[in-house]
Amino acid sequence: MPDQLRPRCITFITVSLNSVNMGFLGTTAPLQSDLSLIVQFITLAALTYGVTRAKKKEYMGHAYLMLGSLTLTLWNAFMVMVPKARSLVRMYRPYGLSLLVRVHLTFGVIVLLVGFYLMWVWRLEEPGPCFSQSGKMRKLAVLWVLQAMSGFVIYYLLYV
Repeated sequence: MPDQLRPRCITFITVSLNSVNMGFLGTTAPLQSDLSLIVQFITLAALTYGVTRAKKKEYMGHAYLMLGSLTLTLWNAFMVMVPKARSLVRMYRPYGLSLLVRVHLTFGVIVLLVGFYLMWVWRLEEPGPCFSQSGKMRKLAVLWVLQAMSGFVIYYLLYV
């Protein structure tokens, strides 16, 4: 009789130990990486909604959504991505993931710099729309999506 119970106990212990190492999204990701992924989805949703606000000529709503998205991206970068990227670039140098991390990092830096520049221009125009900057905004939106997508790929390669 104890032999019949033994495999169940071992299975239970194995499942319990594996559950401790899993992130709350069901992957092996640490909590910070799961939160970062969720923040990126929220940011992309806000970007999409911000574009629709601009198309409806609701420029102040658009500007505040972009400011919120930019702030979330900045928080995400410094609280999660920069510390993680430093270890990934060193750890995965021969495997090619390092290149993807560097591309993601480069896109992220450009998004933050251009994004804060556009916010600065918007504030200087008190508070009117930045029609002269619309070309930069469109390019920034594309780059922002590419930056987020490369982050999703990195998350997938590391934890799924």
